[in-house]
Amino acid sequence: MYLFAGASLRGNQVEYKIVREVARGGMGAIYRADDRVNNRVVAIKEACLDPACGGNIAQIRARLVHEMQVLMPLDHPNIPRVYEQFSRYENAYLVMEFVEGQTLRKIQEQTPGVKRQIEASRVLGWAIQVLDALEYLHTQPKPIIHRDIKPENLILAPDGRVVLVDFGLMKQVERQLESGPLIHAIGTIEFAPPEQHAESGAHTDPRSDIYSLGATMYSLLAGHLPPRAVDRMLPMSMSVPLKRGALTRINLSVAPRIERIIFKAMEIEPDKRYQSARALREAICPWRRFVPLPF
Repeated sequence: MYLFAGASLRGNQVEYKIVREVARGGMGAIYRADDRVNNRVVAIKEACLDPACGGNIAQIRARLVHEMQVLMPLDHPNIPRVYEQFSRYENAYLVMEFVEGQTLRKIQEQTPGVKRQIEASRVLGWAIQVLDALEYLHTQPKPIIHRDIKPENLILAPDGRVVLVDFGLMKQVERQLESGPLIHAIGTIEFAPPEQHAESGAHTDPRSDIYSLGATMYSLLAGHLPPRAVDRMLPMSMSVPLKRGALTRINLSVAPRIERIIFKAMEIEPDKRYQSARALREAICPWRRFVPLPF
């Protein structure tokens, strides 16, 4: 069941008015809606768990609801606030803050010049905000790994915040319902580390998000997608590896030190990457972030 503009949806204590559909996937959609009780605009993520899809729907629903509940207590300026979770009909719903603004991918597409390269100072400023959010997520009592960091999932809000969106709950559920073998990475392949590919048998951890953020920085600075981890792992790969000068030559605002930092974040082996969001942030910005002003 998909909702239409003008429809009403009853939550646990609030009735929402659907304004428009923002996006739709194979098993769900995201809507912009009005919460007239609390006088705010919200985003509603809908997961359509129709028994006709097959699979163990009860188990999948329980996992989805659990993951939604994990997100609800989060409180960080670079992560959307989650307001409530509920089920209606055969669907599960997650209500969260609606983030105004543009994705970093959209900003890149609007950047003047044929190559669409963004100045390093802007990219680094955005990355530091994302790393603040990742440190918060990764240091939760039960660490939360995003698993799909890319320019499309980072929104620059009007107040200057970079907000990390789309924690990939629907993508994980959709993959559990697929009847065929998993041949793609969990996440977007150009930004996914090798351990995130279904065939690898490896486990993701905070260093997986470090790789994806490094690949995101590479893409914004270079003006094109980063080389895929799976291609870089091939013995006789003809794809362009991460060679010294690859970024500094094509984007003159990138210093060699920053290029080295990004390439370390994108190392194939997790042990060779930065081991935490804090470590990467301190590498990017080793000086004091806040300077006391004189009285």
